Amino acid sequence: MNRIIIILVLVFSFSALSGQIINKNSVPNTMNYSISFPDTLKSFMVKKNPPYVFNANLNYRDRSLGNKIVRGSLYSAGYDAAILTGLIFSPIWLSRWENTSDQFIVEDFLQQYKNTFTKPPVIDEDLFITNYLGHPYQGGFYYNTIRSQGASILQSSLFCLSQSFLWEYVWEGGFEQPSIQDMIVTPLGGILVGELSHVATIAMSKHGFRWYEIATICVINPAYAFNNGFRFNRAIKAH
Repeated sequence: MNRIIIILVLVFSFSALSGQIINKNSVPNTMNYSISFPDTLKSFMVKKNPPYVFNANLNYRDRSLGNKIVRGSLYSAGYDAAILTGLIFSPIWLSRWENTSDQFIVEDFLQQYKNTFTKPPVIDEDLFITNYLGHPYQGGFYYNTIRSQGASILQSSLFCLSQSFLWEYVWEGGFEQPSIQDMIVTPLGGILVGELSHVATIAMSKHGFRWYEIATICVINPAYAFNNGFRFNRAIKAH
């Protein structure tokens, strides 16, 4: 409970806190651990007694933004392909598509693509859980595909927005008309969900992940887990 309270306090106060950079030379060379650069949320680098050094394990943080975008796009494409496959084979009451797996006709698919790019988006009639839980989670995944590589909030937000439109017009464009709600909820909800889950991830990594925290991260921030090859850091006590 105390850890949850700490995480919530950090979420609402991180912008007002200042961070500190860990000096790599201050750590004994005998340690077989790498020391991370400070996270973009630098306030989480502030240590308490006894001091601890940890690796937030944000892989590829030293790469260029273009490299991060390419990698994030690959993660997002894999996620979208998995979701689309599930929707194709799901019942109509769930997908709310007319083109289901047992009714799919190529001509209908091509006609819907034409409608997608020639007619305005619509207010859909999808399930509440799909629109207001599923889409923010989806947007959060997009957001953290590059946020977990050390991208800034602005960069991650713009990436999330672009991937949200890509989903509506390219991935799902052959099955239904782009949704007005989805193009609002996916990026905005995704930015909120994505940043909160990123903050929680960094906070939990502060002294190394416990097993139940690893399980939690795989659910709330799978992009972080994918980006780091499901490797999670351990606590290191500094001397």
